[in-house]
Amino acid sequence: MAGIWFKPGNLAAKAQTDYLNNGLMEAMYSSNKMAFRASIIVDSSMADKVVQVMSIRSAYNDYDKGNVTNITIENGLLIFKSYDSGTIKMDAAWAEVLPFDTAFELEVIFGGPYPYIAAKKNGTALTATKHTGTNNHQIFNGSYEVFLGGNENQIPQAEGLMFIHAQLSNDNNIPADNYAYFLVTRWDWDFEDEIQPFKIVTRRNGTISSLDMTVTYQPENVVWTSGNTPPADSGGGGGGGIVVPGNGNTTQVQGIITENDLPVARRVFAITEAELTIAGSQETTQAVLSNTVSSDIDGSYTLDTSPYEGSVMVIASDDYGLVWQADTAYAVGDVIRPATFQGYVYHCTLAGTTGSTEPVWWFETDSSQSIGTAQFQAKPFSRPLAHGPIIPTIIPSV
Repeated sequence: MAGIWFKPGNLAAKAQTDYLNNGLMEAMYSSNKMAFRASIIVDSSMADKVVQVMSIRSAYNDYDKGNVTNITIENGLLIFKSYDSGTIKMDAAWAEVLPFDTAFELEVIFGGPYPYIAAKKNGTALTATKHTGTNNHQIFNGSYEVFLGGNENQIPQAEGLMFIHAQLSNDNNIPADNYAYFLVTRWDWDFEDEIQPFKIVTRRNGTISSLDMTVTYQPENVVWTSGNTPPADSGGGGGGGIVVPGNGNTTQVQGIITENDLPVARRVFAITEAELTIAGSQETTQAVLSNTVSSDIDGSYTLDTSPYEGSVMVIASDDYGLVWQADTAYAVGDVIRPATFQGYVYHCTLAGTTGSTEPVWWFETDSSQSIGTAQFQAKPFSRPLAHGPIIPTIIPSV
């Protein structure tokens, strides 16, 4: 038994397939059905956060206006959302809080049997608290790509999440090994191969083959483990095979984030300037040592970089928000953006529910405007900024 661990503090590491055409024998044929099953562990540090579990991005003609399907765990609850060109087609949630720090089997079925979407934990059906949409919505549509532990561009990607195995099908069940249907494909991940942990065994029309997923950014934050529990050093500061040099000292980086000379709250990361050794490998890579959010009052932040004493780069990232969704409730502070990004994000200033059609987006930043019963204020999206190299301060022991 082996698994893949997405470390706490992960910013952008995710596993993704190539963009596949459904004509390939390894690919999912166009379908308005889906079944996803995985044995996972969610760290208790994510109890009040969003965990990106799996995502499918698909399109028939225009990749930029494709369908998106996301499975997430938010505040311990399972959430399923599927969109067509930015318009939500299926919105579902379930009542039971999922377990933390222990392995459980998660299953999500779309496209039948009634009520067209269902979820199970360890084989027991979960109770739906929200269920809107239709089973006629295409999940796989012409060409597509699949993400584990993330989606196309949400920041951060999966944190504190371990996969022990996973399966995906373009049917409303996971078919048995002996099936032979041209229109049905089954994928299996077992993560047993340390060299190629994301190798997918595919079955379609009696043909067995394989394809791979890749981790293209921050691969040090995705850790292979030979057991069925997260590695002992599973935090965001240098575990998972990255050898972080140091003398055991407590080190930190402090600063202030401002925009137009005013303090702002931004996600801030400390990344090693030097490439570090990966245990058991000849490869080297930079490592994210710590991340936090700067104060919205004075812009201050403190990053714990222990025990690293070398120079770091500090990167501040604006909130890119989530793509606008129709008929969706938003709370004050939520951030959204248009399906076609135009350089602005929109901060919710009055809680409410969006309408059924995408609004005409505006670029006036002085006041809020209504989207349904909610109100939002436009704000130019600030591209990430980097500062450094900076030598961390050593904090004396008390």
